[in-house]
Formats: sequence, C-alpha cells, structure tokens
Amino acid sequence: MKKLFCILAATALLSLGATAQTSGHFGVRVGGEIACPGDISQDGVGVDAFSVGGGIEFGVIYTAPISAGFYIEPGLKLYYNQYSFNKDVIDADASIRKFGMRIPVQAGYRFGLTDEIGLHVFTGPELEIGFSAKEHQGSYSESLYGEDGGMKRVDLLWSIGAGVSYKHFFYAVSGSLGMLNMLSDSDAKFHENRVTFTIGYNF
Repeated sequence: MKKLFCILAATALLSLGATAQTSGHFGVRVGGEIACPGDISQDGVGVDAFSVGGGIEFGVIYTAPISAGFYIEPGLKLYYNQYSFNKDVIDADASIRKFGMRIPVQAGYRFGLTDEIGLHVFTGPELEIGFSAKEHQGSYSESLYGEDGGMKRVDLLWSIGAGVSYKHFFYAVSGSLGMLNMLSDSDAKFHENRVTFTIGYNF
C-alpha cells in the first residue's frame, strides 16, 4: 500500500511539473444548445411529457496541458434554456425556463493536424446549479424550486464531444447526459440532456 501511494504521489508530481513547464491558457466559449428532456418514468413506464427545446450558454475555461496532447479543462459558464410541454400528452401551452451556472471539468486530447489546426476529443463531468426555474403559461409563472416546486436545483451530467481548433479559434459539438433524477420527493424519474454547439476563442 505504501509503495502504491508513493507511485501515485510521484505520478501526480510529474503531472504538475509538466503542467507548470507547459503554459496553459484561458478562453471564452459561447454555445447554442438543444435541450433534450427525457421521459418521466415510473415502474418501467415512461411518458414523453416534454418537447425538445433550446438555449444558450457562455463562460470561460482554462486549458491546463498535462503531457503531449493531453489536457485538463475546467470552466465556469452561465446558461439559459427552455422546453415546452408535449401538447399530445399535456393539453397546456406552457414551458419551463431555467437559468443557472455550470462547472465543467473536461479531460481532452489534441491531435495536431498542422501547426495551426488541431482535432480535439474530450469528456468529463459537469456540475449544474440552477438559480431559477419557472413554469410559464401565458402571463402566469410559478417557481419549480423550493418545497412545493417539485424540481431539484443541482444536476450532474457527463459530457463527451469533439472539436476543431484553428489558431486561436475553437469549434465543437458535444452531448451531455443527465445522471441525477431531477424530480424531488417523487417515485418518478426525469433526466435532462442536451446537445451543444460551441464556438470559442483562446487567449
């Protein structure tokens, strides 16, 4: 056990040394997203209660090189999205609108095609914290957070994607799968997923 600990400690120190020797960089990101709410399911039976929606996110990232091609990329982003009730299931012209913060931590690899062009693949977890979630129907709106709201503020998603960098510019597409049940105090389950198209600039 002590030998294994020493090996892990040495590996961590080498990784930190490599990161320090290879300068990282900050970047800005803007993304348009397709909100893909899952079914509301219980006892193996699912109901397609929501339609596909849309949204936007923007924020900053920091790319920290680990070794040749590999990097870790934490970030901080704000988002706004919305999706509607499926009128074939629920006879209501209503939508859910959400605003909050995301903290992604991506592990990636860059394939250098040329000195200026790179192909990226990346994956990692993303913590999502909702500031506001409301159900809107005409002029009426109601908060979905709190004791009577029925929806949780915090979600954990797993993302995977690919992108292309050209000089300081970055373009990517990614998919994120919600891993937590977003319904509070309920035997039913509901997960939020999305597809995001991102453009960015690295300093």
